[in-house]
Amino acid sequence: MNIQPDYKNEIEQFAFEELERFYTGDKQVIFEQLNPSGNGDEYVINYTENNYVIRGNTSRSLLYGVYKLIEKVEGLVFLELEKEKKIGIQGLTSTYEGKPKFSRRGNVFETIDDIPFLNRMLDVGTKNGLNEVFFTFFLWDEVKEALLPEIKKRGIDVTLGGHSLRYLLAKAKGVSVSGKAAADGAVNDLVGEETEFTSANALKNHDFLQDEKAQQSVIEVIVSYCEAEPVIRRISLWPEDVGAKGEEVKLFITQYMAFTEKLQQALTGAGLQVEVEHIVYNAGLSWEMLERKEQQVSSANVLYAYWGRNYSQSYASQRDQRAWESLMDWRSSTDKQFTVFEYYSDHFMLSELFPLLFKRIATDIENYKEAGCDGMVNLVVPLHKVAKAQPHMKQYDYQQYQQLNNIVFARSLWEDVETVSYLLSPAMQQLAEEIEQIFAQNTQYNAIFFPSRVVEAKNPEAKPDVLELLKKMEHLLQQAQLEEPLQHYVESLQRVVQATKLSWEAL
Repeated sequence: MNIQPDYKNEIEQFAFEELERFYTGDKQVIFEQLNPSGNGDEYVINYTENNYVIRGNTSRSLLYGVYKLIEKVEGLVFLELEKEKKIGIQGLTSTYEGKPKFSRRGNVFETIDDIPFLNRMLDVGTKNGLNEVFFTFFLWDEVKEALLPEIKKRGIDVTLGGHSLRYLLAKAKGVSVSGKAAADGAVNDLVGEETEFTSANALKNHDFLQDEKAQQSVIEVIVSYCEAEPVIRRISLWPEDVGAKGEEVKLFITQYMAFTEKLQQALTGAGLQVEVEHIVYNAGLSWEMLERKEQQVSSANVLYAYWGRNYSQSYASQRDQRAWESLMDWRSSTDKQFTVFEYYSDHFMLSELFPLLFKRIATDIENYKEAGCDGMVNLVVPLHKVAKAQPHMKQYDYQQYQQLNNIVFARSLWEDVETVSYLLSPAMQQLAEEIEQIFAQNTQYNAIFFPSRVVEAKNPEAKPDVLELLKKMEHLLQQAQLEEPLQHYVESLQRVVQATKLSWEAL
Protein backbone atom coordinates (compact mmCIF):
# COMPACT_ATOMS: atom_id res chain seq x y z
CA MET A 1 0.00 0.00 0.00
CA ASN A 2 1.36 3.38 -1.03
CA ILE A 3 -0.71 6.38 0.05
CA GLN A 4 0.41 9.97 -0.31
CA PRO A 5 -0.16 11.61 3.13
CA ASP A 6 -0.66 15.14 1.85
CA TYR A 7 -3.87 16.41 3.40
CA LYS A 8 -4.97 20.00 3.88
CA ASN A 9 -7.66 19.65 6.57
CA GLU A 10 -9.35 17.16 8.85
CA ILE A 11 -11.72 15.98 6.09
CA GLU A 12 -8.81 14.98 3.85
CA GLN A 13 -7.02 13.48 6.85
CA PHE A 14 -10.09 11.34 7.50
CA ALA A 15 -10.19 10.38 3.81
CA PHE A 16 -6.60 9.08 4.08
CA GLU A 17 -7.48 7.24 7.28
CA GLU A 18 -10.35 5.52 5.47
CA LEU A 19 -7.94 4.57 2.67
CA GLU A 20 -5.57 3.04 5.19
CA ARG A 21 -8.45 1.15 6.74
CA PHE A 22 -9.84 -0.43 3.55
CA TYR A 23 -7.31 -0.13 0.72
CA THR A 24 -4.83 -3.00 0.31
CA GLY A 25 -3.38 -2.26 -3.15
CA ASP A 26 0.16 -1.36 -4.11
CA LYS A 27 -0.57 1.62 -6.32
CA GLN A 28 -0.04 5.08 -4.86
CA VAL A 29 -3.19 7.09 -4.19
CA ILE A 30 -2.93 10.85 -4.76
CA PHE A 31 -5.39 13.64 -3.99
CA GLU A 32 -5.65 16.64 -6.31
CA GLN A 33 -8.05 19.51 -6.88
CA LEU A 34 -10.41 19.01 -9.79
CA ASN A 35 -11.90 22.44 -10.49
CA PRO A 36 -10.51 25.47 -8.62
CA SER A 37 -13.80 27.34 -9.11
CA GLY A 38 -16.07 24.37 -8.49
CA ASN A 39 -18.02 23.92 -5.26
CA GLY A 40 -20.07 20.82 -6.05
CA ASP A 41 -19.39 17.25 -4.98
CA GLU A 42 -18.16 16.02 -8.36
CA TYR A 43 -14.98 13.99 -8.43
CA VAL A 44 -12.86 12.04 -10.90
CA ILE A 45 -10.67 8.97 -10.35
CA ASN A 46 -7.87 8.55 -12.87
CA TYR A 47 -6.00 5.28 -13.33
CA THR A 48 -2.38 5.22 -14.46
CA GLU A 49 0.21 2.49 -14.54
CA ASN A 50 1.70 3.65 -11.24
CA ASN A 51 -1.11 5.28 -9.26
CA TYR A 52 -4.71 6.32 -8.73
CA VAL A 53 -5.40 10.04 -8.70
CA ILE A 54 -8.58 11.23 -7.01
CA ARG A 55 -9.53 14.76 -8.06
CA GLY A 56 -12.38 16.53 -6.32
CA ASN A 57 -13.91 19.99 -6.22
CA THR A 58 -13.96 19.87 -2.41
CA SER A 59 -12.37 17.88 0.38
CA ARG A 60 -15.71 16.14 0.87
CA SER A 61 -15.79 15.05 -2.77
CA LEU A 62 -12.30 13.57 -2.30
CA LEU A 63 -13.76 11.48 0.52
CA TYR A 64 -16.53 10.28 -1.79
CA GLY A 65 -13.83 9.37 -4.30
CA VAL A 66 -12.06 7.26 -1.68
CA TYR A 67 -15.20 5.22 -1.05
CA LYS A 68 -15.76 4.71 -4.77
CA LEU A 69 -12.14 3.62 -5.23
CA ILE A 70 -12.62 1.10 -2.41
CA GLU A 71 -15.78 -0.17 -4.10
CA LYS A 72 -14.08 -0.55 -7.47
CA VAL A 73 -10.73 -2.05 -6.50
CA GLU A 74 -11.47 -3.77 -3.18
CA GLY A 75 -15.01 -4.94 -3.95
CA LEU A 76 -16.43 -3.43 -0.76
CA VAL A 77 -19.76 -1.62 -0.52
CA PHE A 78 -21.39 -0.12 2.56
CA LEU A 79 -25.08 -0.93 2.38
CA GLU A 80 -25.89 -1.93 5.94
CA LEU A 81 -25.50 -0.14 9.26
CA GLU A 82 -23.17 -2.61 10.89
CA LYS A 83 -20.70 -3.87 8.29
CA GLU A 84 -19.39 -3.64 4.76
CA LYS A 85 -20.35 -6.17 2.10
CA LYS A 86 -18.03 -7.98 -0.31
CA ILE A 87 -18.97 -7.88 -3.98
CA GLY A 88 -17.08 -8.89 -7.10
CA ILE A 89 -14.10 -6.63 -7.77
CA GLN A 90 -14.86 -4.48 -10.80
CA GLY A 91 -11.45 -2.91 -11.20
CA LEU A 92 -10.64 0.53 -12.53
CA THR A 93 -8.76 0.77 -15.81
CA SER A 94 -9.96 4.14 -17.05
CA THR A 95 -11.41 7.37 -15.71
CA TYR A 96 -14.38 7.20 -13.33
CA GLU A 97 -16.53 10.31 -12.93
CA GLY A 98 -18.67 10.76 -9.84
CA LYS A 99 -21.64 13.04 -10.54
CA PRO A 100 -24.49 13.73 -8.10
CA LYS A 101 -27.98 14.26 -9.52
CA PHE A 102 -28.78 16.85 -6.85
CA SER A 103 -26.61 19.34 -4.97
CA ARG A 104 -28.43 18.63 -1.69
CA ARG A 105 -28.77 15.06 -0.41
CA GLY A 106 -29.66 14.35 3.18
CA ASN A 107 -31.37 12.53 6.02
CA VAL A 108 -33.78 14.20 8.44
CA PHE A 109 -33.97 13.25 12.14
CA GLU A 110 -36.61 14.90 14.30
CA THR A 111 -36.80 12.89 17.53
CA ILE A 112 -34.26 10.03 17.46
CA ASP A 113 -31.70 10.52 20.24
CA ASP A 114 -30.04 7.10 19.81
CA ILE A 115 -26.47 8.31 19.36
CA PRO A 116 -24.90 5.00 18.22
CA PHE A 117 -27.62 4.70 15.58
CA LEU A 118 -27.19 8.32 14.46
CA ASN A 119 -23.44 7.78 14.18
CA ARG A 120 -23.99 4.69 12.03
CA MET A 121 -26.46 6.55 9.83
CA LEU A 122 -24.01 9.42 9.42
CA ASP A 123 -21.20 7.04 8.53
CA VAL A 124 -23.06 4.89 6.02
CA GLY A 125 -24.80 7.96 4.57
CA THR A 126 -21.47 9.64 3.83
CA LYS A 127 -20.05 6.42 2.40
CA ASN A 128 -22.91 6.47 -0.09
CA GLY A 129 -22.83 10.13 -1.04
CA LEU A 130 -25.16 12.02 1.31
CA ASN A 131 -23.92 15.50 2.24
CA GLU A 132 -26.40 16.77 4.82
CA VAL A 133 -27.93 15.81 8.16
CA PHE A 134 -31.03 17.67 9.38
CA PHE A 135 -32.02 17.91 13.06
CA THR A 136 -34.70 19.64 15.05
CA PHE A 137 -33.20 22.22 17.42
CA PHE A 138 -34.13 20.16 20.46
CA LEU A 139 -32.56 16.99 19.06
CA TRP A 140 -29.42 18.91 18.11
CA ASP A 141 -29.05 20.07 21.70
CA GLU A 142 -29.28 16.45 22.85
CA VAL A 143 -26.80 14.90 20.39
CA LYS A 144 -24.44 17.60 19.09
CA GLU A 145 -21.63 16.98 21.58
CA ALA A 146 -21.35 13.35 20.50
CA LEU A 147 -21.93 13.87 16.77
CA LEU A 148 -20.00 17.06 16.01
CA PRO A 149 -16.57 15.41 15.64
CA GLU A 150 -18.02 12.82 13.27
CA ILE A 151 -19.86 15.48 11.26
CA LYS A 152 -16.83 17.77 10.96
CA LYS A 153 -14.35 15.17 9.78
CA ARG A 154 -16.75 14.13 7.01
CA GLY A 155 -17.50 17.69 5.93
CA ILE A 156 -21.24 17.16 6.29
CA ASP A 157 -23.57 20.17 6.36
CA VAL A 158 -26.05 20.54 9.21
CA THR A 159 -29.57 21.89 8.82
CA LEU A 160 -31.50 22.86 11.95
CA GLY A 161 -35.22 23.43 12.18
CA GLY A 162 -38.24 21.20 11.94
CA HIS A 163 -41.14 21.59 14.37
CA SER A 164 -39.01 23.40 16.96
CA LEU A 165 -40.89 26.65 17.32
CA ARG A 166 -42.26 26.06 20.81
CA TYR A 167 -38.85 24.92 21.97
CA LEU A 168 -37.15 28.06 20.64
CA LEU A 169 -39.78 30.33 22.20
CA ALA A 170 -39.28 28.63 25.54
CA LYS A 171 -35.51 29.14 25.26
CA ALA A 172 -36.05 32.78 24.30
CA LYS A 173 -38.06 33.23 27.50
CA GLY A 174 -35.30 31.64 29.56
CA VAL A 175 -37.37 28.53 30.31
CA SER A 176 -35.29 25.40 30.82
CA VAL A 177 -36.65 22.65 28.59
CA SER A 178 -34.92 19.38 27.86
CA GLY A 179 -34.63 18.18 24.30
CA LYS A 180 -36.24 14.91 25.39
CA ALA A 181 -39.36 16.71 26.63
CA ALA A 182 -39.63 18.65 23.37
CA ALA A 183 -39.15 15.46 21.35
CA ASP A 184 -41.93 13.69 23.25
CA GLY A 185 -44.18 16.66 22.60
CA ALA A 186 -43.44 16.60 18.87
CA VAL A 187 -44.21 12.88 18.65
CA ASN A 188 -47.47 13.18 20.58
CA ASP A 189 -48.63 16.07 18.39
CA LEU A 190 -49.08 13.56 15.58
CA VAL A 191 -51.83 11.74 17.46
CA GLY A 192 -53.28 14.70 19.31
CA GLU A 193 -51.96 13.78 22.77
CA GLU A 194 -50.70 16.45 25.15
CA THR A 195 -47.56 16.24 27.24
CA GLU A 196 -46.35 18.46 30.06
CA PHE A 197 -44.19 20.33 27.54
CA THR A 198 -46.98 20.93 25.01
CA SER A 199 -49.44 21.99 27.70
CA ALA A 200 -46.98 24.47 29.18
CA ASN A 201 -45.97 25.85 25.78
CA ALA A 202 -49.22 26.06 23.83
CA LEU A 203 -48.70 27.86 20.55
CA LYS A 204 -50.76 28.73 17.51
CA ASN A 205 -49.02 29.49 14.22
CA HIS A 206 -51.42 32.38 13.64
CA ASP A 207 -50.47 34.05 16.94
CA PHE A 208 -46.72 33.68 16.43
CA LEU A 209 -46.82 35.01 12.87
CA GLN A 210 -48.53 38.19 14.06
CA ASP A 211 -46.25 38.74 17.05
CA GLU A 212 -43.20 40.76 15.96
CA LYS A 213 -41.61 40.61 19.40
CA ALA A 214 -41.87 36.82 19.61
CA GLN A 215 -40.45 36.47 16.11
CA GLN A 216 -37.49 38.67 16.95
CA SER A 217 -36.73 36.70 20.09
CA VAL A 218 -36.71 33.44 18.14
CA ILE A 219 -34.50 34.96 15.43
CA GLU A 220 -31.96 36.04 18.05
CA VAL A 221 -31.84 32.52 19.47
CA ILE A 222 -31.31 31.03 16.01
CA VAL A 223 -28.52 33.47 15.20
CA SER A 224 -26.77 32.45 18.42
CA TYR A 225 -26.93 28.77 17.38
CA CYS A 226 -25.37 29.55 14.01
CA GLU A 227 -22.65 31.74 15.51
CA ALA A 228 -21.71 28.94 17.89
CA GLU A 229 -21.19 26.26 15.24
CA PRO A 230 -20.05 26.82 11.62
CA VAL A 231 -21.26 23.38 10.45
CA ILE A 232 -24.81 24.78 10.56
CA ARG A 233 -25.38 25.79 6.96
CA ARG A 234 -29.16 25.98 6.72
CA ILE A 235 -32.19 26.86 8.84
CA SER A 236 -35.52 25.23 8.01
CA LEU A 237 -37.88 26.19 10.83
CA TRP A 238 -41.41 24.96 10.24
CA PRO A 239 -44.76 26.07 11.64
CA GLU A 240 -46.32 23.88 14.30
CA ASP A 241 -47.73 20.65 12.90
CA VAL A 242 -51.34 21.85 12.72
CA GLY A 243 -53.27 22.58 9.56
CA ALA A 244 -54.31 26.18 9.04
CA LYS A 245 -58.09 26.57 8.85
CA GLY A 246 -60.68 29.25 8.27
CA GLU A 247 -59.67 32.91 8.16
CA GLU A 248 -56.13 32.33 9.39
CA VAL A 249 -55.18 30.35 6.30
CA LYS A 250 -55.60 33.42 4.11
CA LEU A 251 -52.58 35.11 5.62
CA PHE A 252 -50.62 32.07 6.77
CA ILE A 253 -48.30 31.51 3.81
CA THR A 254 -47.59 35.22 3.33
CA GLN A 255 -46.77 35.77 7.02
CA TYR A 256 -44.71 32.61 7.32
CA MET A 257 -42.61 33.45 4.25
CA ALA A 258 -42.12 36.98 5.58
CA PHE A 259 -40.76 35.52 8.82
CA THR A 260 -38.23 33.37 6.96
CA GLU A 261 -37.10 36.42 5.01
CA LYS A 262 -36.52 38.34 8.25
CA LEU A 263 -34.55 35.40 9.56
CA GLN A 264 -32.39 35.35 6.44
CA GLN A 265 -31.72 39.07 6.75
CA ALA A 266 -30.67 38.66 10.38
CA LEU A 267 -28.27 35.81 9.59
CA THR A 268 -26.75 37.71 6.67
CA GLY A 269 -26.48 40.84 8.81
CA ALA A 270 -24.55 38.83 11.39
CA GLY A 271 -22.02 37.87 8.71
CA LEU A 272 -23.15 34.23 8.63
CA GLN A 273 -23.24 32.14 5.46
CA VAL A 274 -26.39 30.28 6.44
CA GLU A 275 -29.29 29.72 4.08
CA VAL A 276 -32.94 29.86 5.12
CA GLU A 277 -35.83 27.97 3.56
CA HIS A 278 -39.55 27.82 4.14
CA ILE A 279 -41.50 24.59 4.04
CA VAL A 280 -44.53 23.92 1.87
CA TYR A 281 -46.33 21.27 3.88
CA ASN A 282 -49.91 20.02 4.16
CA ALA A 283 -49.94 19.88 7.96
CA GLY A 284 -53.07 18.07 9.09
CA LEU A 285 -53.66 17.33 5.37
CA SER A 286 -54.44 20.97 4.67
CA TRP A 287 -54.36 21.77 0.95
CA GLU A 288 -54.40 25.46 1.82
CA MET A 289 -50.90 25.12 3.29
CA LEU A 290 -49.59 23.12 0.31
CA GLU A 291 -50.89 25.09 -2.64
CA ARG A 292 -49.58 28.52 -3.61
CA LYS A 293 -52.95 29.99 -4.61
CA GLU A 294 -51.34 32.92 -6.47
CA GLN A 295 -49.29 33.90 -3.43
CA GLN A 296 -46.12 35.86 -4.14
CA VAL A 297 -43.05 33.68 -3.64
CA SER A 298 -40.42 34.32 -1.01
CA SER A 299 -36.77 35.20 -1.41
CA ALA A 300 -36.06 32.17 0.81
CA ASN A 301 -35.45 28.67 -0.55
CA VAL A 302 -38.29 26.14 -0.72
CA LEU A 303 -38.70 22.72 0.93
CA TYR A 304 -41.66 20.85 -0.55
CA ALA A 305 -43.07 18.22 1.83
CA TYR A 306 -46.26 16.50 0.74
CA TRP A 307 -47.43 14.13 3.50
CA GLY A 308 -49.84 11.34 2.61
CA ARG A 309 -48.76 9.99 -0.77
CA ASN A 310 -50.00 6.69 -2.10
CA TYR A 311 -46.56 5.14 -2.60
CA SER A 312 -47.98 2.34 -4.73
CA GLN A 313 -48.42 4.94 -7.49
CA SER A 314 -46.31 7.73 -8.92
CA TYR A 315 -48.57 10.75 -8.32
CA ALA A 316 -51.15 9.00 -10.52
CA SER A 317 -54.14 9.15 -8.19
CA GLN A 318 -56.37 12.21 -8.30
CA ARG A 319 -55.35 13.17 -4.78
CA ASP A 320 -51.62 12.88 -5.44
CA GLN A 321 -51.90 14.50 -8.88
CA ARG A 322 -53.08 17.63 -7.12
CA ALA A 323 -49.93 17.58 -4.99
CA TRP A 324 -47.73 17.12 -8.06
CA GLU A 325 -49.37 20.10 -9.73
CA SER A 326 -48.69 22.13 -6.61
CA LEU A 327 -45.04 21.07 -6.62
CA MET A 328 -44.65 22.06 -10.25
CA ASP A 329 -46.33 25.40 -9.57
CA TRP A 330 -43.94 26.22 -6.72
CA ARG A 331 -40.94 25.04 -8.75
CA SER A 332 -41.85 27.20 -11.75
CA SER A 333 -42.63 30.23 -9.60
CA THR A 334 -39.22 30.57 -7.93
CA ASP A 335 -35.58 30.59 -8.98
CA LYS A 336 -34.42 29.74 -5.45
CA GLN A 337 -33.14 26.34 -4.34
CA PHE A 338 -35.98 23.81 -4.39
CA THR A 339 -35.75 20.63 -2.30
CA VAL A 340 -38.21 17.73 -2.03
CA PHE A 341 -38.83 16.16 1.38
CA GLU A 342 -39.72 12.45 1.23
CA TYR A 343 -40.81 9.81 3.76
CA TYR A 344 -39.11 6.65 2.52
CA SER A 345 -37.82 5.74 6.01
CA ASP A 346 -40.72 7.06 8.08
CA HIS A 347 -42.18 4.35 10.29
CA PHE A 348 -45.14 6.55 11.19
CA MET A 349 -46.16 7.38 7.63
CA LEU A 350 -45.39 3.90 6.26
CA SER A 351 -46.13 2.09 9.56
CA GLU A 352 -44.69 -1.24 10.67
CA LEU A 353 -46.28 -2.76 7.55
CA PHE A 354 -43.16 -1.17 6.12
CA PRO A 355 -42.93 -1.38 2.31
CA LEU A 356 -39.76 -1.63 0.30
CA LEU A 357 -39.89 1.25 -2.20
CA PHE A 358 -36.92 0.60 -4.46
CA LYS A 359 -38.67 1.23 -7.78
CA ARG A 360 -40.72 4.12 -6.41
CA ILE A 361 -37.55 5.82 -5.13
CA ALA A 362 -35.77 5.45 -8.47
CA THR A 363 -38.81 6.77 -10.36
CA ASP A 364 -39.31 9.66 -7.97
CA ILE A 365 -35.71 10.76 -8.26
CA GLU A 366 -35.86 10.87 -12.03
CA ASN A 367 -39.19 12.74 -11.92
CA TYR A 368 -37.87 15.31 -9.44
CA LYS A 369 -34.69 15.75 -11.42
CA GLU A 370 -36.65 16.29 -14.64
CA ALA A 371 -38.83 18.84 -12.80
CA GLY A 372 -35.71 20.88 -11.99
CA CYS A 373 -35.48 20.18 -8.27
CA ASP A 374 -32.14 20.87 -6.58
CA GLY A 375 -32.21 18.48 -3.66
CA MET A 376 -33.90 15.61 -1.83
CA VAL A 377 -34.00 14.72 1.85
CA ASN A 378 -35.40 11.55 3.41
CA LEU A 379 -37.11 11.51 6.80
CA VAL A 380 -36.15 8.78 9.27
CA VAL A 381 -38.83 8.17 11.93
CA PRO A 382 -38.77 5.36 14.53
CA LEU A 383 -41.62 3.12 15.52
CA HIS A 384 -44.47 4.86 17.29
CA LYS A 385 -44.67 4.11 21.02
CA VAL A 386 -47.98 2.27 20.51
CA ALA A 387 -46.23 -0.22 18.22
CA LYS A 388 -43.30 -0.70 20.57
CA ALA A 389 -45.66 -1.91 23.29
CA GLN A 390 -47.13 -4.73 21.18
CA PRO A 391 -45.90 -8.31 21.83
CA HIS A 392 -45.51 -9.06 18.12
CA MET A 393 -43.08 -6.12 17.77
CA LYS A 394 -40.41 -7.34 20.17
CA GLN A 395 -38.07 -8.50 17.39
CA TYR A 396 -38.94 -5.74 14.91
CA ASP A 397 -35.65 -3.99 14.03
CA TYR A 398 -36.87 -0.71 12.52
CA GLN A 399 -33.32 0.66 12.22
CA GLN A 400 -32.27 -2.07 9.80
CA TYR A 401 -35.57 -2.13 7.91
CA GLN A 402 -35.73 1.62 7.26
CA GLN A 403 -32.17 1.46 5.98
CA LEU A 404 -33.24 -0.81 3.13
CA ASN A 405 -35.06 2.14 1.56
CA ASN A 406 -32.57 4.74 2.73
CA ILE A 407 -29.54 3.11 1.13
CA VAL A 408 -31.33 2.88 -2.22
CA PHE A 409 -32.29 6.54 -1.80
CA ALA A 410 -28.72 7.66 -1.01
CA ARG A 411 -27.03 5.82 -3.87
CA SER A 412 -29.75 6.64 -6.41
CA LEU A 413 -28.95 10.34 -5.98
CA TRP A 414 -25.77 9.77 -8.03
CA GLU A 415 -25.45 9.05 -11.73
CA ASP A 416 -24.93 5.42 -12.79
CA VAL A 417 -24.60 3.91 -9.30
CA GLU A 418 -25.89 0.38 -8.72
CA THR A 419 -27.48 -0.66 -5.44
CA VAL A 420 -30.19 -3.31 -5.51
CA SER A 421 -28.09 -5.97 -7.28
CA TYR A 422 -25.42 -5.57 -4.57
CA LEU A 423 -27.97 -5.64 -1.77
CA LEU A 424 -30.14 -8.59 -2.84
CA SER A 425 -29.82 -11.83 -4.76
CA PRO A 426 -31.97 -12.19 -7.90
CA ALA A 427 -34.57 -14.21 -5.98
CA MET A 428 -34.75 -11.60 -3.23
CA GLN A 429 -34.95 -8.81 -5.82
CA GLN A 430 -38.09 -10.44 -7.18
CA LEU A 431 -39.55 -10.74 -3.68
CA ALA A 432 -38.70 -7.09 -2.98
CA GLU A 433 -40.62 -6.02 -6.09
CA GLU A 434 -43.64 -8.05 -5.01
CA ILE A 435 -43.50 -6.62 -1.48
CA GLU A 436 -43.39 -3.12 -2.95
CA GLN A 437 -46.40 -3.74 -5.20
CA ILE A 438 -48.60 -4.95 -2.34
CA PHE A 439 -47.33 -3.35 0.87
CA ALA A 440 -47.02 0.15 -0.61
CA GLN A 441 -50.82 0.16 -0.95
CA ASN A 442 -50.90 0.46 2.85
CA THR A 443 -49.87 4.11 2.54
CA GLN A 444 -53.02 5.26 0.75
CA TYR A 445 -55.10 4.17 3.75
CA ASN A 446 -52.74 5.76 6.25
CA ALA A 447 -53.39 9.11 4.59
CA ILE A 448 -57.17 8.65 4.38
CA PHE A 449 -57.43 7.44 7.98
CA PHE A 450 -55.04 10.06 9.40
CA PRO A 451 -54.15 10.27 12.24
CA SER A 452 -54.93 6.56 12.68
CA ARG A 453 -53.41 4.05 10.28
CA VAL A 454 -54.05 0.54 8.96
CA VAL A 455 -52.13 -1.02 11.84
CA GLU A 456 -54.48 0.60 14.37
CA ALA A 457 -57.72 -0.88 12.89
CA LYS A 458 -60.16 1.91 13.74
CA ASN A 459 -62.24 2.31 10.54
CA PRO A 460 -65.01 -0.31 10.26
CA GLU A 461 -66.27 1.09 6.94
CA ALA A 462 -62.93 0.17 5.31
CA LYS A 463 -62.85 -3.33 6.80
CA PRO A 464 -63.53 -5.37 3.60
CA ASP A 465 -60.91 -3.53 1.52
CA VAL A 466 -58.23 -3.59 4.19
CA LEU A 467 -58.77 -7.27 5.00
CA GLU A 468 -58.43 -8.09 1.32
CA LEU A 469 -55.12 -6.23 1.23
CA LEU A 470 -53.90 -7.98 4.38
CA LYS A 471 -54.76 -11.37 2.89
CA LYS A 472 -52.65 -10.52 -0.17
CA MET A 473 -49.81 -9.55 2.14
CA GLU A 474 -50.15 -12.77 4.09
CA HIS A 475 -50.13 -14.90 0.96
CA LEU A 476 -47.08 -13.15 -0.49
CA LEU A 477 -44.97 -13.60 2.61
CA GLN A 478 -45.40 -17.39 2.63
CA GLN A 479 -42.06 -17.72 0.84
CA ALA A 480 -39.41 -20.43 1.26
CA GLN A 481 -35.63 -20.06 1.37
CA LEU A 482 -35.48 -16.47 2.51
CA GLU A 483 -32.07 -14.81 2.54
CA GLU A 484 -30.65 -11.88 4.42
CA PRO A 485 -31.07 -8.97 4.49
CA LEU A 486 -34.74 -9.82 3.89
CA GLN A 487 -35.18 -12.88 6.10
CA HIS A 488 -35.74 -11.17 9.45
CA TYR A 489 -37.58 -8.30 7.78
CA VAL A 490 -40.08 -10.68 6.17
CA GLU A 491 -40.50 -12.65 9.39
CA SER A 492 -41.30 -9.41 11.20
CA LEU A 493 -43.79 -8.43 8.52
CA GLN A 494 -45.51 -11.79 8.89
CA ARG A 495 -46.09 -11.13 12.58
CA VAL A 496 -47.36 -7.61 11.90
CA VAL A 497 -49.74 -8.79 9.18
CA GLN A 498 -51.14 -11.51 11.42
CA ALA A 499 -51.70 -9.16 14.37
CA THR A 500 -53.19 -6.43 12.17
CA LYS A 501 -55.51 -8.90 10.47
CA LEU A 502 -56.81 -10.13 13.82
CA SER A 503 -57.50 -6.55 14.90
CA TRP A 504 -59.50 -5.81 11.76
CA GLU A 505 -61.44 -9.05 12.00
CA ALA A 506 -62.44 -8.09 15.54
CA LEU A 507 -63.97 -4.76 14.46
